[in-house]
Amino acid sequence: MLEILSHQYLKKFLGGQSIDWDHIYSFGRLVSKSIENDSTYLVNSEIFSTHYWLPPILISLFLKEENSTFILSEKNIQFIKNSQIYLLRNLGFEFILKNDQIIFANHRIRLITIQDLLNDPNSLNLRNHRIVHSGIEDIKQDLKNHFRISLIKEDWTKNFKELDSKNQKFIKLYDCLKEKFLMRRVLGNSYINLDEKEIIFFSNFFHENSSFSDKFFSVNNAFSQGWACWVKLNNTNLDWNLYLQPIDELSLIKEFFADNKFVFLSALRKDNFFQMYLKKQSIDIDLVINFKSNYEEQKISLYIPSNQLLPNSPLFTNSILDKCKKLILFRKGLTLVLSDDIYLKNNLATELASKYGKRVLLEKIPFRNNQIICSSYDWWIMNSYLIQIPDQIIIPLLPIPNMSEPINAITVSHNKKLSRDWFRDFFLPQAILTLERSISPLRKNSGKLIILDGRAKKRYWGRLLLHSIQPSKQINYMLPFD
Repeated sequence: MLEILSHQYLKKFLGGQSIDWDHIYSFGRLVSKSIENDSTYLVNSEIFSTHYWLPPILISLFLKEENSTFILSEKNIQFIKNSQIYLLRNLGFEFILKNDQIIFANHRIRLITIQDLLNDPNSLNLRNHRIVHSGIEDIKQDLKNHFRISLIKEDWTKNFKELDSKNQKFIKLYDCLKEKFLMRRVLGNSYINLDEKEIIFFSNFFHENSSFSDKFFSVNNAFSQGWACWVKLNNTNLDWNLYLQPIDELSLIKEFFADNKFVFLSALRKDNFFQMYLKKQSIDIDLVINFKSNYEEQKISLYIPSNQLLPNSPLFTNSILDKCKKLILFRKGLTLVLSDDIYLKNNLATELASKYGKRVLLEKIPFRNNQIICSSYDWWIMNSYLIQIPDQIIIPLLPIPNMSEPINAITVSHNKKLSRDWFRDFFLPQAILTLERSISPLRKNSGKLIILDGRAKKRYWGRLLLHSIQPSKQINYMLPFD
């Protein structure tokens, strides 16, 4: 009944709207079916990066007289409040909007960001509750950001104006540890990995002093649960920060995902990562479905030079510089060069700027359509919606997680102890997810993707990464490169 009724309301709503998405009715029926039969669905579509999908969700939640929660970005919450509420009232719905809650006579719908939900203990205690969770492609990073604890220098003192003996003792310990960590500093790396004795020392220290502050209490709990921990040096101020993060962040809220009824929405074309992420916690999804977006999908033009060097070759950096210069020559559109290796990224930006001048930008929004952007994968993913679609994306290094980052090294060590395939279970899925999000704009213009990392063809996992680039067409040469 809900499926039929929501379809009727959606048809009436769209009568005065110009929403260009062929699958909007099918999506609306699917959502209504999930809500009505209490199933958990995962829906993948790049349409979720637009606003077109919001009316079917809202109409279904309006008609279902049951309290629900709608997790979405602050931008989408504001769009609903500014643009959708008035239009939905015109359909005959009677409700009031108060504190980001749409309140009906018999039920209410809460609009909330994932950050606010994670910070609200009452929300995480919900059971058998209907939740629509958009932006699920970011869930791993959202959980990392939420749970990560950073203990900075100021956290070692309670009151700067009245330092008591305990404050002085903590400051002395902090300074003593600073000298020790600075002596272990490695050029080009600001991270310090802690050995077993140091972890035991910190664990005992924060256990004995957990009542000193809320931050110390949280750190003590993290150590008691076996969280990953490391130190980061600040070379400017010559101080250090202690970081703690759970190795398996989803395990901390798995009851929340297992005990409620979800419609998960991923803005990826096909999200295999999230399915696998839940499966590790024995959480099943009843149905997974993919919807095409509102544009005609084109094949990505994929070019991989033959006999490409491996990153561990001493000639690799110079080879990449030479190839990038040739690939950019005579190009009129936007070029994006992606690398998470800071040295390579900065070196490329410097060398390209010496040839192309102000056309080259290092992680800055372009103001002309023929510029060259050198950036990390994360910067591009976060800012791609502000930038025109590149004519070509050059990838000198595939987005394999960096072992120099402590959380990655600790996660690998943890998986080895459990006799797990850490590369296939951790590194490869993360790389596929990052690559997919980085290159997805090229499907709109059949842009060129050039991969200069020799591992793409010479390693089995590299070929798996290439296979994940869909739809694509191989091109065998690029003038004047060949």
